[in-house]
Amino acid sequence: MIATSMGKQLRLRRIFRNGRALVLPLDHPIYFGPQRGTEDPARLVRLAREHGATAVLLTAGALRQATTEVGDLGIIMRIDTTISHLGGPDTIMHLLQTPEEAAALGADMVVVNCYVGIGDARLEAQLLEKLARVSAQCERIGMPLCAEIIPRVSYADPNQTSPTSDDLALAMRLGFEYGCDIVKTVYNDDSEGFARAASSAHVPIIMAGGPKSSDDLAIFRQLKEAMTHGACGAAVGRRVWGSPDPGAVLDALRAIIMDDASVAAAVAIYRGA
Repeated sequence: MIATSMGKQLRLRRIFRNGRALVLPLDHPIYFGPQRGTEDPARLVRLAREHGATAVLLTAGALRQATTEVGDLGIIMRIDTTISHLGGPDTIMHLLQTPEEAAALGADMVVVNCYVGIGDARLEAQLLEKLARVSAQCERIGMPLCAEIIPRVSYADPNQTSPTSDDLALAMRLGFEYGCDIVKTVYNDDSEGFARAASSAHVPIIMAGGPKSSDDLAIFRQLKEAMTHGACGAAVGRRVWGSPDPGAVLDALRAIIMDDASVAAAVAIYRGA
């Protein structure tokens, strides 16, 4: 794990346990508005703490409402956002806070989004310039930076709904080249390709949980594969607080990440077996 200052090293130890991280994101309402399960940030932070998450990812507003529930959780602050889903594409973004302001609010790490391959050179340049600017600010004050870099390529093959491993490799490596400490990105169900991409990134990779699907158990297989092939943890939100039993999902995810549990063991935990 790269950490170029004492400040970064000390803050990162609050996000990771033995080099691994289970993050509960609850920043979705800033774009989508309230979603079922996200109405009470304090309840979600308490859920994360009680079921073994190492950190929560949230906005300054949500942190203000949930401060008393944080305990020893690491705080990852979302410091950028897009216009609302009513207003237009989510690739148009702006900053909410600077890293220095996030530090004053208690953040242990900040996260910004950067989509690549979106087909609009002007917007992509703005996103990359934002990433470079925030990276420099983080380096100056010893604040770890997580870049959420996700390829948004329109492939000719309509069946190619996930990024190719080559495109994931580019996304991961951009995080390294831009001075980020962590890259959060998607898993594409190509275990060998994902492993090659992660090996060339030279920074820890956290798997993004993605949207809910018709298969509630798919997240356990995906996480196990990602962890086996280069990821050091996951940030899973909708598949946790969108579940009928969020605590059971977190318990199962933690077993895979922290205890190297098998998919079958994680499913048994989830089902209460």
